[in-house]
Amino acid sequence: MRRILAAVLVFTALMPMAHSALAEEPAKYNFASVQGAQEIVIIPGGEGVGKMYFYNIEGNRITHIILEISQAPTEWQADIQPPLTDTQVEVNGQVVTVTENLYVEPSEASSEEFTSVPEGMVCIPVAQRGYALAKEARINVRVPESQEIGTTGEVIVSATAQWLGQGGAATFSQKRDFTFTVEIVDQATEFNEVILGNNDGGTARWLSWMAGGIAAALLASVILFYVRKRRD
Repeated sequence: MRRILAAVLVFTALMPMAHSALAEEPAKYNFASVQGAQEIVIIPGGEGVGKMYFYNIEGNRITHIILEISQAPTEWQADIQPPLTDTQVEVNGQVVTVTENLYVEPSEASSEEFTSVPEGMVCIPVAQRGYALAKEARINVRVPESQEIGTTGEVIVSATAQWLGQGGAATFSQKRDFTFTVEIVDQATEFNEVILGNNDGGTARWLSWMAGGIAAALLASVILFYVRKRRD
């Protein structure tokens, strides 16, 4: 009993030390991302979507991300989802406001695909690491009805990641661009191919009729054979 009490006392004494050591762990900043398809195909007057995914499996600090469209043809319209919003964050007991599109908390990679994914997140494959939980951002691009078919253009989304320091202010940041190539294409139509024949249409029809006649004669012969067999 004394040994158990001693072990409990030692464990209790070490808890604050472990918590202090964890709090003093050197900051690890991670701005990891994956871009979806780089090509967006849109019809005149239509809309296309580009996707970006952000995850944080190497860091121990929350990554706050700001997204903005840094380049796009002037006659096109584009917006980013989720939009820029103010987020209340508590840092060492002090509440601060961070303007951002999204934030990514530290998480762990998994060798297998996640069976349970938290709301607002997606599971993505990560090379040599397995799978990670990520947050998705989208850029919606709309082009005018008058846009000429065959036109191409680039839309660039600039992402800025920042991390908060002890006082709640951003102490470190990193930037990255995502380039999407947009192509204007014609409205897709249903494809239907029917062979009507060739220059020797008369011969083809004759052969078809002859084959049909032979098949009918064979069927009649089989039926007659069974009828006679039953009578016998």
